[in-house]
Amino acid sequence: MLWWSRIIVPVVFVMLVAWVVNVRVPLANSTRVIVNIVLALVVVGMGLWAINVYVPMAGSIKAILNVVVVVAVSVRVLQALGLWAPAVRLWHDWTRSHWPGDTAH
Repeated sequence: MLWWSRIIVPVVFVMLVAWVVNVRVPLANSTRVIVNIVLALVVVGMGLWAINVYVPMAGSIKAILNVVVVVAVSVRVLQALGLWAPAVRLWHDWTRSHWPGDTAH
C-alpha cells in the first residue's frame, strides 16, 4: 500500500461522513456541532500522525509541534463548545492579584 493512500483514503472517508451528517441526516444543532468536532479531531489526529511518521525532523521539534497542535485544538474545541470565555474568566480569577489593599479587579 502506498504511503499517501494511508492518509488520503481515511480523509476522504471522513469528508464523506461529514457531508452525510451535515446534509443528509436530520440532527439537532448541538448534536451536529459535536459530530463535527469529533470529525475535526479525527482529521487533525491523522494529520499529526502523518507528520510524525512521514516527515523527518528532530524529536524535539516533533515534541514542540505536538504540544502546539494539542493546545490549538484544545482552544478551538473549547471555543466551539462555548467554554472558552468561561475558561479565560476562570484563569483570570485564579491569577488575579489578591494582595491586601489591592483594589484593581
